[in-house]
Amino acid sequence: MFVLQVVLEFCVWRLFVAFLFVCSSIAKNTSDVIGFPESEENPDLKNKENRQPVFLPAMCPVNELFYPGDQKDDWICDCRPAHLYHPASDLCWPAFRQGPCPEGQYLTLPQDSPIPVCQNNPCAIDRQVQWNGKCEVLGNSAPCNHLFPTPAALGVNATTLVVSCVRLSFNNRFTERVTTSVCPPGCKRSINGKCPVIY
Repeated sequence: MFVLQVVLEFCVWRLFVAFLFVCSSIAKNTSDVIGFPESEENPDLKNKENRQPVFLPAMCPVNELFYPGDQKDDWICDCRPAHLYHPASDLCWPAFRQGPCPEGQYLTLPQDSPIPVCQNNPCAIDRQVQWNGKCEVLGNSAPCNHLFPTPAALGVNATTLVVSCVRLSFNNRFTERVTTSVCPPGCKRSINGKCPVIY
């Protein structure tokens, strides 16, 4: 009886995996893709059509969102906020994380270059950054307790790409209207020279 149950569970699991594979293949080949609106960290960035970035895992690679372009039907996959496009790997990686860098280093964007570089992490451990003279874990709220009652955590500011206390937002993602028309520093469009010019 036990063996039969194990075999049955294994078959159900294989069918489930096959179903997910088929659904993923169909989603990549049709326009019937489910997406979720994402919020932009800088609300001052406006798009002509008041469109906002969308999380479409079937259309864009990992760590990328589907961003509106200049034209009505113009959309492009690009790095999520606080992520950097690394041309050598052709992927977006979180800033101040190890990403494509050797152990003990993290990916940062120098002030004088649009291309991210690997720098030594003074804390030598991925997810840890130096903050007020000590090593702190990104995403930890304790270093930002001085901002109480405003909820904040140690993170990477998506506009400046520096480590800071980042205000946490608990807005409903389906009602928040956020738009963008320029490229944040370090993104794929910025590095490839495809950012729209704002006059």
